Amino acid sequence: MNYKIKIIFIVFILLSCDNKENKNYNSPRIKSKLKIDSPNYNEVFKKGDSINIKVTSNSQTNKIIESILYIENDTTKFLSRLNISSNELTRYGRHNFSIISKFDDGSTEKINKSFLLYPKNKPTEKNYTIVKILPHDQNTYTQGLLIDQKDFLESSGQYGKSYIRRINSETGKVINEKKIDENLFAEGITTYGNKLYMLSWKSNKGIILNKNNFKIIGEIKYNTEGWGLTTYKDNLIMSDGTEKLYFRDPNTFNIKKIIEVYDHNGKVENINELESINGKIYCNIYAKDIILIIDPETGLVESRINLNNLFKRENYNDKIDVLNGIAYNKDNNSIIVTGKWWPSMYELKIN
Repeated sequence: MNYKIKIIFIVFILLSCDNKENKNYNSPRIKSKLKIDSPNYNEVFKKGDSINIKVTSNSQTNKIIESILYIENDTTKFLSRLNISSNELTRYGRHNFSIISKFDDGSTEKINKSFLLYPKNKPTEKNYTIVKILPHDQNTYTQGLLIDQKDFLESSGQYGKSYIRRINSETGKVINEKKIDENLFAEGITTYGNKLYMLSWKSNKGIILNKNNFKIIGEIKYNTEGWGLTTYKDNLIMSDGTEKLYFRDPNTFNIKKIIEVYDHNGKVENINELESINGKIYCNIYAKDIILIIDPETGLVESRINLNNLFKRENYNDKIDVLNGIAYNKDNNSIIVTGKWWPSMYELKIN
């Protein structure tokens, strides 16, 4: 027999033996003794509903002697049944919970599940009055808008065309402009102290600038898309086009907590531009002419403002895109809204 053939034959025999040994020592899957009978996975509850928690033992010989529910950083001891009021839960959306049960043989098992909490009532409808129509550069693809020292700070998007501007809020004259790296698609902006934060769309990073001279002084990183950004108390709140709002540390940009935005129909996605106003978060929904008013502590959509008749697209022949840009005028207690490539800004009084 050829030497090479001998080597191949020996290797084949060894591998065959190894496979046989492995087959002999494959252990069967151990079936869990613990089962959550209710609630069902992703079952929907409305605020005010009672949530029935029920666990049972799959074992014919072992009984549950104690269980502990872990939900929203709280724990509750029970045996096998427990009713909790959804009014005790502090936020809307998906609630992940865990149950650890102890059996009479001394063993314990843990199981995880989730349910969804919807608001009971529809958002209220708010009306508006147009206070003033202001000039707006119709070449600006507005992504973020705010008022700082009576000037507008505005970011404009698109690859190779992104920039940030400081603009006189009365005349529309550009005071300062900063071109953004052509590889970044500028998105939402906000200020914190003397810093100006700007997100980018799909690059997983943004920049920090001195808000007075637009000098770049830092960088922020994140794992999602970047859409809207605002400042709420000692947090930066960021949207990523989903139903989630991320509360971030202004110094590290680390996530402090996440809330989900829900109305009576379920989760609200495509959350875009954000503005913090009197303890609430105003946001627009991408590709819709509406603004939502959100409770930042619970994720509840409290109110909505329908802006479908604000800009008459049928009377405008130049290029135009969606509503985007919300700024708060503290002096007048009003909001200024505009859109991508819109020729005007609108100062609105919310009734």
